[in-house]
Amino acid sequence: MNVANKPSDHYSPLAHDTFMELEWRVNNIFADVKHWRGWQLISDPATPREEILALVREIFRSVAWYQKHTTEAGFHMFGRLPKSEVKLIQALCGHKAEEAEHGIWAVEDFGKLGGKLSDAVEAHPSPATFVVAAVWWRMAQVEDPLGYLGAEYLFEQLTALVTQAALPVIEARELPRDGLRFVIEHATEDAKHATFIKHQVLDVATRYPDSAASMLRTFDYFHAVYPLPVWDEAFERARRGRV
Repeated sequence: MNVANKPSDHYSPLAHDTFMELEWRVNNIFADVKHWRGWQLISDPATPREEILALVREIFRSVAWYQKHTTEAGFHMFGRLPKSEVKLIQALCGHKAEEAEHGIWAVEDFGKLGGKLSDAVEAHPSPATFVVAAVWWRMAQVEDPLGYLGAEYLFEQLTALVTQAALPVIEARELPRDGLRFVIEHATEDAKHATFIKHQVLDVATRYPDSAASMLRTFDYFHAVYPLPVWDEAFERARRGRV
């Protein structure tokens, strides 16, 4: 049976509790994002459009720096899953392949917003993005691979919330949609991806109760370095570019 179509009453109370905890944590992080100085800059009607686009451009550069490494780490984790979990491995690999494309969108939008492509593709990563990649590779090598779902839910659901909240700003400030594909498409695509991960969490935590703790661990490991350390570093790059 396709996990996405599995009746919710087949999931265990532990699985539901685990997902509710992940959801609660993401919502709290989103609340922190809305208080972050970068979000205040973006949402302030008095902020010049150029400053908004400079910050968004630098966030895209950050994505380009870490995305390929987090994607590779994810595939490494899938390779360590129980080999009997053929359908789960297939589903997660397909999902991760789509995520790889998002890194390409970030590079393209970075260029469309005035960035030099070699700065995103060839340059050494920033400290914060280097640490994101390091955390994902450490999880891939030593953590329970089923725990992947916790960290990935932070990626997917937070991106959906932030990009959906950014759409009214794009509309009100008449920002160039051609350079904001990453934001616009993620507002719908990541909502679907987050739903997909939700059902994986419920299914896996039901069938592998010990995985619930590892999902929460990987969520916390990833949150220690993302999103605000990465985004605030991007804020500083954008600010220095305006001096």
